[in-house]
Amino acid sequence: MVNTYQKGWRTVNKGRKDLESRGWITADVEKKGKFLKQHDLFNLFDVIAIKPNRTKLIQFKTNRMPTFKPYKEFSKKYPQFEVEIWVWIDRKGWKLKLF
Repeated sequence: MVNTYQKGWRTVNKGRKDLESRGWITADVEKKGKFLKQHDLFNLFDVIAIKPNRTKLIQFKTNRMPTFKPYKEFSKKYPQFEVEIWVWIDRKGWKLKLF
């Protein structure tokens, strides 16, 4: 049986390496701690990626897309950010949803 925490971090690390290979600077924004109620940035995003004049907020998932509604709402309210969901599908690769 696979540890889901480790599998999730493998997905985030794959995504960060992919972004960095394309010239993005990335930072992990997830807060770690057993007793924290909110782990992700704005309770939505795992990673922030920047280039000059561009900022992406990215949620990474493994094998399943999350509900789109909160990401669409965030994107409408803060159009200066590129909001993306990256899903790693086992044995297939990345599936992306951009807002």
